[in-house]
Amino acid sequence: MNSLEYPSNSVEQDGVGTAGTFTFAPNPNDSVPDTDVESFRYGFNSDADPTTAAKPSKAGGSVSVTWTPSRWGRNWVEVISVDKAGNASTKARYEFLVTEGRPATAQWNLADAAGSTSAHDERDKFAADKGSGVAFGAVGPGGKADAAASFDGTENSYLDSVNTVLDTARSFSVSAWVRPTDLSRDMTVVSQDGTGVPGFTLGYDTTVGTWAFGTPLTDVDTLGEWRAVARGTDGNPLVPVKDTWVLLTGVYDAQASGGPQLRLYVNKTSVGTAQRRSVWKTYGSLQIGRALTKSGYRNHFKGDLAEVRVFDRVLPAGQVAELMTIKPTRKGYWQLDSASGTTSAETGGGQALTLAGDARVYRPAPADPDDPFASPDPPAMVGAGHLVLDGAGDYAATAAAPSNGASSFTVTARAQLTAIDGTVPQTVFSLPGAAANRVQVRFRPDPNGGTASRWELAVADTDSASAAVKVFQDDQELPDTGSSGQHLAVVYDAFANEIRLYVEGQLASTARGTDNTLWSTAKGLQVGRSALGSPEHFAGVIDEVRAYDGALDLTVVDQLSLQTAIPDM
Repeated sequence: MNSLEYPSNSVEQDGVGTAGTFTFAPNPNDSVPDTDVESFRYGFNSDADPTTAAKPSKAGGSVSVTWTPSRWGRNWVEVISVDKAGNASTKARYEFLVTEGRPATAQWNLADAAGSTSAHDERDKFAADKGSGVAFGAVGPGGKADAAASFDGTENSYLDSVNTVLDTARSFSVSAWVRPTDLSRDMTVVSQDGTGVPGFTLGYDTTVGTWAFGTPLTDVDTLGEWRAVARGTDGNPLVPVKDTWVLLTGVYDAQASGGPQLRLYVNKTSVGTAQRRSVWKTYGSLQIGRALTKSGYRNHFKGDLAEVRVFDRVLPAGQVAELMTIKPTRKGYWQLDSASGTTSAETGGGQALTLAGDARVYRPAPADPDDPFASPDPPAMVGAGHLVLDGAGDYAATAAAPSNGASSFTVTARAQLTAIDGTVPQTVFSLPGAAANRVQVRFRPDPNGGTASRWELAVADTDSASAAVKVFQDDQELPDTGSSGQHLAVVYDAFANEIRLYVEGQLASTARGTDNTLWSTAKGLQVGRSALGSPEHFAGVIDEVRAYDGALDLTVVDQLSLQTAIPDM
């Protein structure tokens, strides 16, 4: 057995959603050639005996099969050869390693700042030109902690990638968060231009009254389309709900076992499939919010869209479900405006931060009306109070982890250093596992006492005391001791396998990188120290601590960096 795409070695190969060819042949090293081997039985990733048949063109020959991995890590195929008399060989096993799959070819979060003339592509390849009927700044599927773009349904309601993004003759997937505000007309969420028709469309079809993912039979003049339609378990069309967010995903599998197949998902559920019996390639722009016809564009979308992602591979069901986790959900917001004994409450009534050592919440005393000339207390950094730490063993922590480090998450805080001329790193916050920090955001002083101090994000690749640690440093916003402090945010996008450190709402190229560790935190959020290894206690003021499941967009991080409390975000 062998495979060019997935060799049997210790190296992970690309990847989930990408097909490989596996060739079975009689053992060429046998002293007597196995010329009477007539067929093979094989099975992938199964502990049961292989049952799927593959027959070479002649006895003793080889045969190849195509298979697409749907999970990362160790995979295998087991094969039995069968001779003309029906005698079966012992089972042979071929193991290989698979990556999580290529990231999105293009990704438009549609969380751009109001007034932007184009939609930013997170891969920095396909910025999409904006029609005047699109407005950024709408509330996204994650509520006010999320962002989206609003489409008004007019002929100017579109985003145009300008360049071709997908090869529509090969496997691809496309996904978007969708909130329709009008279900009285056909509407396209995503398409890609052909010559006179789109190469594919994902959107709403009034004829069937539901979502559909389809490809026309031919380019230019077409008599119909191959189309997967959203249907419930009863076989009836799955009726969309107006003004409600839903995740739509269309998957085209060019190597499906039963022939090229279109599959449609609503949220994480597969709701429709169709065969694609004619395949052709488009060379036009990818469109968000409209579709091409010979007479121009039509089916303009009316409503809100967010997180449009396209892939040049198959998304298996597990990864479609993972897309649901990108949506942010707040798990904790500690304003640190007050304390009761040794605890400071969480704004939504969740688990409190417990203060340890000399940690205390500072609240400025109200002005004395009888002494108008008295000097007022210094104001709190944000709101009515803030956490004060002296760097000598005090900190605050939650009892349990507010967010699971094995999926997308965000943690933010505002920090003010007492001094920047120290010699010891100081941790602002960390998410510990059992033996290593999943993430740790800290102040890293210049070892030579100069101006090379940095804010730094450290990420352990495994939950082990000997784990390798990747470090990302921000080289744009240097640490300072100003009274307003500096806003720090770490955002992990588990689907894109990317982690980012924002300082004052800005992202430097040096403060982002690949992270595919995917291991869970085990202990509570630590504020002002590392619970593992060197404690690196923080000396200064910390305020406005937040934790989310899901990855916050740049514009939301930028909003949170403003020196004001936002309780509803």
